[in-house]
Amino acid sequence: MKIAYRSVLAGCLVAAGLAFSGGAAAADYPSRTIHLVVPWKAGGGTDAIGRAYAQALKEVSGQDVVVDNINGASGAVGTAKVAHANPDGYTLILNGNADMNAGLTFRHEPYSQDDFIYIGGVYSSPTWMLSHKDRGYASFADFAKAARAHPGQVTIGVGGANGALMLMAAAIRGVTGLDVRIIPYSGGADLKKALLGNQVDAGVIHAPVLLQEVKTGLIKVLATGAPLTRVEYPPIRNIPTLHQLDIPTTFSNVRVVMAPKGTPKEVIEKLGELSKRAVETKGYQAFGEKFGFAPEWIPQADETEAMHEQLKTFQGIKAKYIQ
Repeated sequence: MKIAYRSVLAGCLVAAGLAFSGGAAAADYPSRTIHLVVPWKAGGGTDAIGRAYAQALKEVSGQDVVVDNINGASGAVGTAKVAHANPDGYTLILNGNADMNAGLTFRHEPYSQDDFIYIGGVYSSPTWMLSHKDRGYASFADFAKAARAHPGQVTIGVGGANGALMLMAAAIRGVTGLDVRIIPYSGGADLKKALLGNQVDAGVIHAPVLLQEVKTGLIKVLATGAPLTRVEYPPIRNIPTLHQLDIPTTFSNVRVVMAPKGTPKEVIEKLGELSKRAVETKGYQAFGEKFGFAPEWIPQADETEAMHEQLKTFQGIKAKYIQ
């Protein structure tokens, strides 16, 4: 009995010690450099947002925040690295929810949604449908009219065959029944060139790409996957959403900060508090104004629900409209 009692007591002491250690670590968090993985090359939109967030997080936390660009396999390499990282709050990832969920929709990735804790969204921008002014489309209705008049000839460009942009184009085509051709380019940069060169009737791409050209009138916004109420250009804030065009789906790319599964609850809560404050800093707000959309903080519970719902939507569109 004494031996059994001592074993139980020892186990309790170990558990208490671990709990105390974890609590103490959480109370001191962060006490050293945080690494923020961006699973894309430097210079892109997600990278720009990640660096602005890292600077703001450094400001409110008092610790250095280093951005690590770990790209490859459409974001899967960096994402997998964080999924299997030490869950201590010092290795995080910032990625677009649409980018991550598109990967999970089209490919067998070495991770799942359940491998992460979603701390919250730090920047949201809709996916929009654009057209060169010389096409003569003032609205989505004009585009649809042309598609009905010329079956199989009107085109929608997208930045890849297996991504969120393809899914939005497929939803537009599938729900409306328009006989249009979807042309996948090798990436957003090539799609941007095609739109500027008037090589396609329309293109689907994540805002705020081509916002400056929208402001000059060279590029027209025909439709948007989510409201444009936070865009830094008032004349286009009332562009119809897909829902308003009777296409019952939503498309936007929220940049989400995520931690590996198993990160202590206290650390996650602290990260949420710090991230909210980071989004609210003058520097980050100024970045958003310059980048194209006023930043907003999306709390953990809301973003977690949105992540799961978006994946279901993407999978449904692929199953129904993409062969």
